[in-house]
Amino acid sequence: MTNSTTYTTMAGLQAITAQMDVTAANLANVQTPGYSAVEAATQAAPYTGMNAPSGADAIELTPGPNTKQGTPTLTGNPLNVALAGDAWLEVQTSSGNSITRNGSLQITTAGILADSSGHPVLGRTGQPISLPALTKLEIGTDGTVSGVPSGQPGALAQAFGQINLVSTPPGVLTSLGGSLFAPATGVVLESSPNATLHQGYLNSSNVDPTVAMMALISGSRSYQLQTQLLKAQSGAGQQLNMMLAQG
Repeated sequence: MTNSTTYTTMAGLQAITAQMDVTAANLANVQTPGYSAVEAATQAAPYTGMNAPSGADAIELTPGPNTKQGTPTLTGNPLNVALAGDAWLEVQTSSGNSITRNGSLQITTAGILADSSGHPVLGRTGQPISLPALTKLEIGTDGTVSGVPSGQPGALAQAFGQINLVSTPPGVLTSLGGSLFAPATGVVLESSPNATLHQGYLNSSNVDPTVAMMALISGSRSYQLQTQLLKAQSGAGQQLNMMLAQG
């Protein structure tokens, strides 16, 4: 049994493992608001070098997430927003400005509007939105954040900023975990011309659990078959070596 056959089988196992890892991650985030299903892809890379076997290795690629919007779901929570149109929230992270569709917001102890992980949500000015203590919070479809300050009963609502809604940036998005993504290096985030927000709703994950589960089962079966083939190749190789030694 040639080494090239073994290498080819190992490359197949690599590709299947990459797909199963991605599918498992998607299934784990079926209930994560705004989650964008990630995808896996592999590319054949021929072996090189003087003693390289024939065939090719499997190189794992990162094609980026599925950017389709998840279905809006009613929550009734005024700190929840669902996005419509080509829209993402722009948030400030330690890795730079990033994007998310997880509209489960919070107000930090410092009075900053933030996502569920505490990353400040940026306004149209490029700065975080600072809020006083409010008796009522309103977020308009255009992202305007307003409310009535505590201790001022009967007062009119005041505007405190406008959430910046950005378009899907060009290039490959890098997952930072959960629903958070970093744009490609050097890409400038641009405001979306057709984005709207809907207070009291959340975008669900765009993972189809039935499809993902079927993919996981299929991958498990393929992995098992490839493993059995590898064992058979190893056994045949050992028998051939014994025959050659005896001859």
